[in-house]
Amino acid sequence: MSNDENEGEEVLEIIGRAKEAGFIEEISISDAIEDIAKSTGEEVNIILYIQGSAPILINAAKEEGYVSLALLDLGLVININLEEYSAVAQSFTDLEEITTRIGYELYGDRSIAPFLFPLKLNVKDKRATVICGIKAVITENLFNENFIEGLIDDLELKYPEYLANILNNIEVTRKEG
Repeated sequence: MSNDENEGEEVLEIIGRAKEAGFIEEISISDAIEDIAKSTGEEVNIILYIQGSAPILINAAKEEGYVSLALLDLGLVININLEEYSAVAQSFTDLEEITTRIGYELYGDRSIAPFLFPLKLNVKDKRATVICGIKAVITENLFNENFIEGLIDDLELKYPEYLANILNNIEVTRKEG
């Protein structure tokens, strides 16, 4: 089976699990924003289907005048060679937390934090499957369709840079620790 087929199956599996977990399904960013706006103090989980793109998983919370978001672009399922990046395997269970911290250290001045979400660890084949995502916090009055579109575009355009910087930094952090 090819990599593309494996990734396609993994994406379908993720969507299935998200649906089972009660994620809201939306087909427009404005509907997703409305769901988030109504969510005062509670987390909202959304599967956003954008025509011509892979689905995006959104986890959001609105509190005290701020909206925090985490976006996972299911089109950015990536296989990492563990021979090259052994620290990914060593920190796989904490990968989201560790890479969010690294992403914030590298890009926090832009109020974003790219991160890697762990999907599968295959030690035998020496590969880890992750999804590249981005987190952000914004004031409620600036939270709108343009903001979410900008985050999605930023992630799609810059994920190779984010991925390289995060992977290189996780290796350095692991070796120093």
